[in-house]
Amino acid sequence: MSDQSATMDQVGAHLAKIARQMLERSTKERVDFVKRDSWIPYQAAEDILHQLEDLFTHPKVARMPFLAICSRTNNGKSRILDYFLEQHRPDDNPAGCAIHLPVLRIQCPGLPDESRLYDEIFRRVFVKVRPSMSAKDKQSMVFGILSDIDVGMLIIDEVNFAESGTIAKQKTFLNALRSLSIELKIPVAMAGTEEMMRVIRTVPAFENRAIPAYLPLWQCDLAFRELLASFERIIPLKYPSGLSKKKFATLLHCRCEGTIGELKLLLGKLTKLAIDTGLERITDEMVDVCGYKSPSVRLRERAPL
Repeated sequence: MSDQSATMDQVGAHLAKIARQMLERSTKERVDFVKRDSWIPYQAAEDILHQLEDLFTHPKVARMPFLAICSRTNNGKSRILDYFLEQHRPDDNPAGCAIHLPVLRIQCPGLPDESRLYDEIFRRVFVKVRPSMSAKDKQSMVFGILSDIDVGMLIIDEVNFAESGTIAKQKTFLNALRSLSIELKIPVAMAGTEEMMRVIRTVPAFENRAIPAYLPLWQCDLAFRELLASFERIIPLKYPSGLSKKKFATLLHCRCEGTIGELKLLLGKLTKLAIDTGLERITDEMVDVCGYKSPSVRLRERAPL
């Protein structure tokens, strides 16, 4: 049966309920729905979530373990961390103030500086300190604050930023993290790109404790086609597009170059074009005209410095 002759009962029949409810919304709302931080489970993500959970429930010992989650940029590691935090929200007392913080997530400072590390922790727990306070005093204060709010686990994202500092700065930074773990007896999870692993290797004793967990690039295989099928169920278009068919999947994989973040960006542009044209489904011809450029193409087009 053609799209034109489809009955109203068939419109959106391939969609999950929440996506079907979006069909009568504006184009912007429907496209934003595709771009939102939805959670689609897949094996590699589930494996890392299991490792994070094992880390979180690890008994307190003298040498708490570290987990180093490594992935190409824009390949879903931050979304995995977001999802993990959603499963471990802080407890509140009647006044609304957190009295137990299961997981504290911070961003790695732009430079691997011990004092900046403590400043980032202060910022995340809403504590103001004197700018002139020494790193040693900040460390002592951090130990006390994190003990008081009973932090169970520390996550530090974008540790690859630490590569911007000297080897000596990198070592000092990693040793500060290790001191936090030893003093508070909490596990630490780090996330970053391939550069993070080079930073970790600057301190062999630290590297020995950091268990690597790799989030690989997607291959154009059955798992990728299953991912596309999951995406199609939440893309609010009236008619199915067949994204998971082998030929279509190969085309999409080639353009997104194996990262889930790029795939979402591409699907967002394709969704808008499918709505704007009134076709209400994605076709392979749209891939070349939707305005999306692959990461390698953007890199080649980047203006020289």
